[in-house]
Amino acid sequence: MNKKIKIFLGAYVNFANAQNINCDNIAKYLDKDKFEVHTMYTTMMPIDKKKYKEAGIKLHRLWHRRIVWKWSKLWAMRRAKCDIYYLPKIEEMDITFAKKHKGKGKVFLSSVEGVITETTNNTPALKDYFLNIMDESFAISNCIAESVKKFYGEPLPVLPLGVLERGEGKKEGKTKIHKVVWVGNVKENKRPMLLVECAKRFPQLQFIMIGDGDMQKQVEGAIQEYELTNLILTGRIPNEQVYEHMQTCDVLLMTSEFEGLPKVIQEAALNSLPSIYINENYTVDFIQDGVNGYGVANLQEMQDKLQYLLDNPEEYQKMSSNAFNTIQKYRWSVLIKEYETYFEDCLKKYGKK
Repeated sequence: MNKKIKIFLGAYVNFANAQNINCDNIAKYLDKDKFEVHTMYTTMMPIDKKKYKEAGIKLHRLWHRRIVWKWSKLWAMRRAKCDIYYLPKIEEMDITFAKKHKGKGKVFLSSVEGVITETTNNTPALKDYFLNIMDESFAISNCIAESVKKFYGEPLPVLPLGVLERGEGKKEGKTKIHKVVWVGNVKENKRPMLLVECAKRFPQLQFIMIGDGDMQKQVEGAIQEYELTNLILTGRIPNEQVYEHMQTCDVLLMTSEFEGLPKVIQEAALNSLPSIYINENYTVDFIQDGVNGYGVANLQEMQDKLQYLLDNPEEYQKMSSNAFNTIQKYRWSVLIKEYETYFEDCLKKYGKK
């Protein structure tokens, strides 16, 4: 019997953000006959340890205290004694541990999850982390890989992130548009005021904004100023409630200035929601324009595409079905084989000779 590959997934599986959720899913879906999986949890949030034990996942506790936090993370990485360390968080202890142990039989990997531009994610420190401190990094989308090649001067392999698996999703295509959903941090780079403009343009539709942030008061003020009874703000809600809202909605709008591989688009597609996003600075690999959604240049085009789908319900129905069908290859249960192969190849390339 071959020795299992010991892998450390450097995120906090009981705290909801994109990188933590991704590591949680990788941990759950990796083949436990091939991999001994280690990951972390934080004491600031509850966790069902029994569930992880039954799944064959070894948990390491991080104390949520400012000074103790850093050292408990360093201790967790040392104690695990793994072959591979996947460190997507880019935290101080990730850098410290990798610098000390790189080249000593341990493999260090990370993922570039945001588009590189002249002014975004384009720092010497980030470039050094991805290209030098790590043995290798991968991009989570072709768009990101292209930006890394342009600004960092290095090609990266592409490994897309998977969609969260909650049952089978909503298979049936939808018939026409009644409700539109927007999900994200309510802050400047997400451009939430563009959703306000859409709500003004389409008073016959219901709009739901999910999330919170420093622009929440501004959005609330606009709702009052324009007397918008068709725009509801939920604030920050648990992931399961986000998913429940999606099941009742018909289209996802994304107004962000920058994204990587937006998981919300994947989750929307799993519920047969096509997406319309502004592709001013990025593209989404999953979206096939006019097939399962639209990439548009600006707010006006976003509104025009929404109007087109309202006027052409048969086209909307096809797009809704296509959204569900085309997301299937992005399920973690399918994608995990690519990750397993990648981890195995990196261990052969950078590990003990």
